[in-house]
Amino acid sequence: MNAEQKRAWLAVGSGVGCVVGYLVLLPFLGPYGATGAFAVMGVNGLAPLIGRGEQADERDWSINRRATLLGGMASYLAFVLGCMGTWFVAFLWQGDAQVSVHLLAAITFLGAIVLCVVRGVAVLVLYGRHAEAENA
Repeated sequence: MNAEQKRAWLAVGSGVGCVVGYLVLLPFLGPYGATGAFAVMGVNGLAPLIGRGEQADERDWSINRRATLLGGMASYLAFVLGCMGTWFVAFLWQGDAQVSVHLLAAITFLGAIVLCVVRGVAVLVLYGRHAEAENA
């Protein structure tokens, strides 16, 4: 397992831990207080310390580029669907013309979580494909 795969596992683990923490805190603190669970994503700041001396080749750069592109597209999709879904629920179901600013901040955090998790999963899948191709 190379450094990029270790960073991917860190991103996936912190993203899943963040969502689980939010869901656990939600009944106790409510939707605004439970956003403190998003601090778990701060663990990703330690990712550059993993494998500092390791050299990357063209395959690593290609996998990194594809995974980042996929994560960015997925986070944009989650952000747009979150904003439009919030508007749909608030306006069409409840009749409100306004949406809480706190909810929009949570949607932004959701986009960041989706970016990290999808990018991490994509890195793991792409490295798995390359390993299968080399062994075949």
